[in-house]
Amino acid sequence: MDYNKFIVLVLYVFLFNRCDKVDNSEDVEVIRFEKEFYESDDKNLDSIINKYPFLFPNQFSKSIWLEKKNDSTEIDIYKKSLEVFDDFQFNSPKLKLIFKNAKKNFNSFQRPKLISLISLGDYNDKILYTDSMVLVSLNYYYGSNYYPYLPKYISKKMDKSQIFNDIAHEISKSYVKKNEDRTLLSEMIYKGKVYYINKILNPYENDTIIFNSTEKKIKWANLNELEIWTYFIQNELFYNTDIELRSRFLSLTPYSKFNLDIDMLSPGNIGGWLGYKIVSSYVKKNNINLEELINLDHYTIFKNSKYKPSKK
Repeated sequence: MDYNKFIVLVLYVFLFNRCDKVDNSEDVEVIRFEKEFYESDDKNLDSIINKYPFLFPNQFSKSIWLEKKNDSTEIDIYKKSLEVFDDFQFNSPKLKLIFKNAKKNFNSFQRPKLISLISLGDYNDKILYTDSMVLVSLNYYYGSNYYPYLPKYISKKMDKSQIFNDIAHEISKSYVKKNEDRTLLSEMIYKGKVYYINKILNPYENDTIIFNSTEKKIKWANLNELEIWTYFIQNELFYNTDIELRSRFLSLTPYSKFNLDIDMLSPGNIGGWLGYKIVSSYVKKNNINLEELINLDHYTIFKNSKYKPSKK
């Protein structure tokens, strides 16, 4: 390697590390609520309820919480969390970077505390985000083999490696308002905005995690981007309000439904992926920040993105 190339490489490494350096003062407050709850004496339950009133809805009596705390099945689920998360770094550089990038791009963002817990609610709500806290239901991140009753395309997301991106995704969703317009395009751009922000907050995450697909299917989508775009144009899907289109192109499914032989090769939620491509094209051509992006309507983004993929 010649001297000039060496200097460029050194500068690149320096700037790369400099940009992502997260200072210890940015540590995230982590509360392991499940440990406090399941490992405390029954007589201390009142103090826990007083400490975390937002986790104990008033409609449930203390006896319900005592029963839950001493239930053998729940205790086994809790013990599994100790095994799975034994060496897991909750206060990780990745989480700090997500919060740092959120603050950098959204003035209103305040770093929330992270509270882990065991929840027997809906697995779709495994991450709940408010402006002051992130609730993480650990029992929905025990690894895909722990959930044999669920389809593989769902259970593969239920792994601890997904936690930080799920947090980034929920933060991203909180900044994007859904439009009352029920066209497929509106839904696509909504999802596209969420994915675009997600990738800004969590820039080094693999697309397979962000778009919940496989490397092979994401590669297929990239190679067939023009054909996908052409299909949507020729079938006049963008301004169509048929609700069935959401299940075909926007749902969490193993593949999208073009009703063609190639369906099984495609990733699910291809409409969300295409929406991300359109949003990316708009931002690149118009040089706007995220605060501006979230306030733009879907039609403006679509019209002025000048998005048109090339043949690959």
